Amino acid sequence: MTKVAFVVGHEDSRESPSDTPEAYWRVLLPARRFGLPLILGRPEAASRALAADVVWIHQPTCFAAAQLAEDARGQGKAVVLDFSEDVWARGEVDRPYSDARLDACERALAASSLIVATSAALAASFLAWGEARVVPAVIPLGPEWNPSLPATPARLAWWSDGRQKPGFELVAAGLRQVMSQTDCRMDHVQFAHHAPLMAGLTGADSRAARAGRLSAYFEEDQNLTAEGNLAIFRDAVRPAMLHLECYAPGGYAETVSDLPLLRAAALGIPSITTREKAPPGALSAAPDEWEAAVMEVLKEPGYRRALSLAARSWAESRSTFAAYEAVIKEVTS
Repeated sequence: MTKVAFVVGHEDSRESPSDTPEAYWRVLLPARRFGLPLILGRPEAASRALAADVVWIHQPTCFAAAQLAEDARGQGKAVVLDFSEDVWARGEVDRPYSDARLDACERALAASSLIVATSAALAASFLAWGEARVVPAVIPLGPEWNPSLPATPARLAWWSDGRQKPGFELVAAGLRQVMSQTDCRMDHVQFAHHAPLMAGLTGADSRAARAGRLSAYFEEDQNLTAEGNLAIFRDAVRPAMLHLECYAPGGYAETVSDLPLLRAAALGIPSITTREKAPPGALSAAPDEWEAAVMEVLKEPGYRRALSLAARSWAESRSTFAAYEAVIKEVTS
């Protein structure tokens, strides 16, 4: 049976922890199905990865990832590089990757057998480096993802990370208008790179508890549950009438992973997004159109219900690992 090592491709350290927002979905979840999850920088991580038949590296942006890719190819192993964002366009919405990280990424790309990305637009960004396939984000649906009726009064839910922050000021005025005209309120769920989902961690003890980073769950789980962090997300978002996604306009927003939309859709919650293209159950609207679009959802229960059903149906179509299976079969045949 083919064994796959799924690797977080940026080194784990106190200065640069490995718990990025996509790591759970692109490393830990598929590893449960197909192989072993690893984080570079942990003891023997590289040697354990090289014992697998396939080395699958997510966001290879450190020199350890480049070295692992080169060593694996040198041993005749298949190397799959997995991307959730365009590493060259990231500067549009967040701090850009340093030249050193881009150099490491390009070394890894040169050693890859196959490139996979979370969207067709993102895959196109890597075609100059070789063959690229689309492996979309996946949520294996279970009872914990069952939809429920939205709360009354209506609530909006904004899940954010550093990449969405530059887009929020563009939609804030419209949202203020919505909340001034209705009893609707907004819940903000923050995901930080240095800790999983946060719930007002302000005291020293709470900050110390961030030793429970998502990365700790990968090996000898140390009583840290990534699922516990997801439960915080679900509890915060589940009552929402509508989920918000607000990237700044630009090429990055059109390529980045649709996981934020998918998580809401799995709970039957429609989204509004600043992306130009939205999946079923989500509304695409320019920032100056948000007020009218949100008000329509709030005022028309039937419209919201139709969006909810479409969103959940889309999530159900993204609940299997078939795309992973196809790639693994391709690189091992």
